[in-house]
Amino acid sequence: SSEVNLDPQTAHPKLIISPKSNSVSYTDTWQTLPDLPGRFDATLNVISLQGFTFGRHYWEIDVTGKTYWELGVTYPSIPRKGPSEDCWLGRGAESWCMEFFDGDYTAWHGGVPHQLPFSKRFCRIGVLCSFPAGLLTFLEADNMMPLFCFCAGTFSQCLHLALCPGHDHNGTNSSPIV
Repeated sequence: SSEVNLDPQTAHPKLIISPKSNSVSYTDTWQTLPDLPGRFDATLNVISLQGFTFGRHYWEIDVTGKTYWELGVTYPSIPRKGPSEDCWLGRGAESWCMEFFDGDYTAWHGGVPHQLPFSKRFCRIGVLCSFPAGLLTFLEADNMMPLFCFCAGTFSQCLHLALCPGHDHNGTNSSPIV
């Protein structure tokens, strides 16, 4: 597994990064933060401080109690300003993600949705990234069951873990992503 810290300088102003930089949660309050070039300003994203360019990396993300989330990997070149869908995880060519929203799972890359046939609410999602194979695999971490795999061929830039804890979702989505 690869340890990562979330980069508060990339976090949308409605996201709170924990003091240990290992979890993110949503707040309705817009925080007064510097408008840095790397900060997401319309999408509720944050990326890891660490980037990876070779080898195999594995992370487990705890989404217990969440009703809406997105997680995956992104190139540092993902657009971060404005409401363009390219800023959303998986909607552009710069990122890959798995999303849970209203009980449905979808894998995204390049704006192409892949509906997943799962109805169980998972608590921990594993993300396995293999640079040599050009593969990104999402797994149910409790039993290592594959959920979806992207075959990228090769990754052209370094990759960062990317998270979106989602908005309040009618008061049902207050738990952090860890």
